[in-house]
Amino acid sequence: MAQSAASQQTVSNRADFQTPGIPLVFTRSTRPLRALARAAVFFLKVFPMLPSRPVDWVTKSPLVEKVRYPTSSGFAEGEVYRPSGPGRFPAAVVCLGVVPFGVDHPQIPILGKALARAGFAALLYWSPAMRDFRLDPADIENISLAYDWLIRQPYADPARSGLIGTCVGGAFALMAAASPLIRERVAFLAAYAPYFSMWTFARDIASATRMNGDRREPWGVDQLTRKVFVHSLTAGLEPEEAEWFRSAFAVENASLSGRILSAEGRAVYALLTARDAAEADAALHRLPVFMQERLTALSPVNYLDGLRAPLFVQLHDVGDQVIPVSESRSLHAALAGNLGEHYTEMQFSHLDPTKGRLPLFRLARELGKFFRAVYPLFRQAVA
Repeated sequence: MAQSAASQQTVSNRADFQTPGIPLVFTRSTRPLRALARAAVFFLKVFPMLPSRPVDWVTKSPLVEKVRYPTSSGFAEGEVYRPSGPGRFPAAVVCLGVVPFGVDHPQIPILGKALARAGFAALLYWSPAMRDFRLDPADIENISLAYDWLIRQPYADPARSGLIGTCVGGAFALMAAASPLIRERVAFLAAYAPYFSMWTFARDIASATRMNGDRREPWGVDQLTRKVFVHSLTAGLEPEEAEWFRSAFAVENASLSGRILSAEGRAVYALLTARDAAEADAALHRLPVFMQERLTALSPVNYLDGLRAPLFVQLHDVGDQVIPVSESRSLHAALAGNLGEHYTEMQFSHLDPTKGRLPLFRLARELGKFFRAVYPLFRQAVA
């Protein structure tokens, strides 16, 4: 990924951290310490079980602003979390992906406030399709439009801004970062547990297996993953037929015996009842053309040539049941040799340290890995 023209602007053009009367060499020499401090603030605030009260004493409460930003179908409403002081800040569109609770859930503001206290202006992007448990290629364009809007705001510094995504939101952030509209103005990209190809991801879901090196092994598919898979796959069917599938395949080993299915429905049924990876792969290639085209449009592997961000931070949990770690490993392999990519595997349970029930020393080790993994984002933010 070649460095963007925007990221090559001189330090003197970045007013938010200029200090009159202090030589530029001093500003540069303190960069690692300032990056470390910002990373520490984010780290302590993003994990609720950590003691973060002292952070509130030394940082200002973030501003939370209701905003309207453009999409391909009109304007959407969202929230920007940003520092309360003056200046221009690194900005980030945050793609949370599919979440099993509403936008007003108390966990939602945690990430936005953590980023704001660490010096970022963060727009939380909410997809109507993902809130309906569907993946829609239209979100790729909409995320790029949201980013273009955000970096034009007076408090944003485009030269230090980028995209952050979790779960499928990480894959969509990657695809949006390759958009011609914004790709030369993306300074960083961060993805937690993205997928690499919707083709391989769909095969893994349908077969409940994943790749581990050169062999397949059983993979316990999270119920949310299966629900999104079924909803997305049946989005092109007639509404009544789609509802049959969504009701029947809310759990595995379902059946639609007695139902008269369309040709498209029969193709979907063959995929959802595949007994192994080979059957799933064959069923995928027998899907109607429009469904196959949708799988391709939703595959980050087809967008890698468009990436220009000089920094890409990627993390994934080894035992992740929402998206298998093999997807991130494939993405990492495809980007091998790229000096701007940082890849880390962890032992959390889909970004939740409490679910893994790790012994204290292992939990501390994994938290340390997370801190080291995200530090480059903050080094970029003060660059």
